[in-house]
Amino acid sequence: VKHSYSNTRTAMSQEYIEISTSQGKLRGLAKKSSGIYNKHYYSFQGIPYGKPPIGKLRFKASEPFGKWEGVRDALKEGNDSIQHHILFNHLIGDEDCLYLNVYTTQPEEGAKKAVMVWIHGGGFASGSGSSELYGPDYLVEEDIVLVSINYRCGVLGFLSLENEKLPGNLGLKDQVLALQWVHDNIDSFGGDPDNVTIFGESAGGASVNYHMVSPLSRGLFHKAILQSGCSLSQWAFQDNPREKA
Repeated sequence: VKHSYSNTRTAMSQEYIEISTSQGKLRGLAKKSSGIYNKHYYSFQGIPYGKPPIGKLRFKASEPFGKWEGVRDALKEGNDSIQHHILFNHLIGDEDCLYLNVYTTQPEEGAKKAVMVWIHGGGFASGSGSSELYGPDYLVEEDIVLVSINYRCGVLGFLSLENEKLPGNLGLKDQVLALQWVHDNIDSFGGDPDNVTIFGESAGGASVNYHMVSPLSRGLFHKAILQSGCSLSQWAFQDNPREKA
């Protein structure tokens, strides 16, 4: 389905747009960047890429979310992974955290814009792809499609008992599922699935490095940027995880 700006509508001073993906229809929001050029773009936030990893899916590899009926609002960000607040130490977030955001200036199939997927840092224990921390304003002005993701952090994402029941690295497997979602759906947002760059900072940079060597990630991205972290960083690899669990 070819999407055009005629799909937009205005209500209560806000402009909305509806697009179709392999999961179903999404309603996004028109915004204006606060960067240098004040460029118009479209925001699709809180898109579920994985089933909520709760109940029987807790401590299991994430599974695709599946499809929905009707039009799903993508107007606000999904939950952060459950974690301690970086300043005040109280618990925030939720176990139901497998969401991503997409920002694009031209949500039309066939636009073939370069795609950048942001993997947040936080020592594998905290953080999120929230626009409050990592706003899209400057990057969307460079005419790319930006994706930011949330994944399981801390015990829920990286505890390992070195056995079949809990082998570990579930947070990295969440990231792989998010990259698969990008590969399958980003064309609907004007992105090129054959021109995807993954980039991240700190634990995000180490994650990028792990995807560079993992067969699970093969074919899901084409370029990589590591910022202030890699798989060789002392904190990025846990030897004897069962002993330290």
